[in-house]
Amino acid sequence: MEKCQQCGNMSVNDNNDCVVCDESASVNPYAVSTAITDSFPIDDISSSPEAEEYSKIFVGNRYYSFFPYGRDIPKRWNWAAFFIGVFWFIYRKMYLYAAIYLGLGLLLTGIQSMLGVSEIIANVISIGMGVGAGIWANRLYKQHMDKKIAETLAVAQKSEIIPALKASGGTNLVGALVALGILCAIIAMLM
Repeated sequence: MEKCQQCGNMSVNDNNDCVVCDESASVNPYAVSTAITDSFPIDDISSSPEAEEYSKIFVGNRYYSFFPYGRDIPKRWNWAAFFIGVFWFIYRKMYLYAAIYLGLGLLLTGIQSMLGVSEIIANVISIGMGVGAGIWANRLYKQHMDKKIAETLAVAQKSEIIPALKASGGTNLVGALVALGILCAIIAMLM
């Protein structure tokens, strides 16, 4: 996709119609895959004057919790990610990062039990994972947000941008609670 001269989005389809400005234009079926490739760098989103508004819509009411200085500059530490790691990733709809975090935790637990690592060292490793989540969570969320905004802008009609950003952003409390329920069920079965 090419950049539209009128709106500045990477949204010009194969017929040279902007799918954001011209609502009658047909959407390029390859727009999402193009938005993710290197031909559409995520940094282009940040240079748009509407970038912060799109970010506020995507994040929701807690925008200034992540970006207290505005301008999409994330805080350096996330207490929620430190304490509840995988549940925070699920709550923020970052399912791939939740799976990676959970997989890493299970892998380390397996290695610890096979090697007979003491409980003190296991606790230090767990705290280290929490510290890693606390440090990286907001930066990862910013990347996740920029990617989702880029995908939305590449395929959504102008009138669909705000509802699409609200749907792909925000939070998933139900998902986090379901994950917590599954964890509690597993713990109950093991006891």
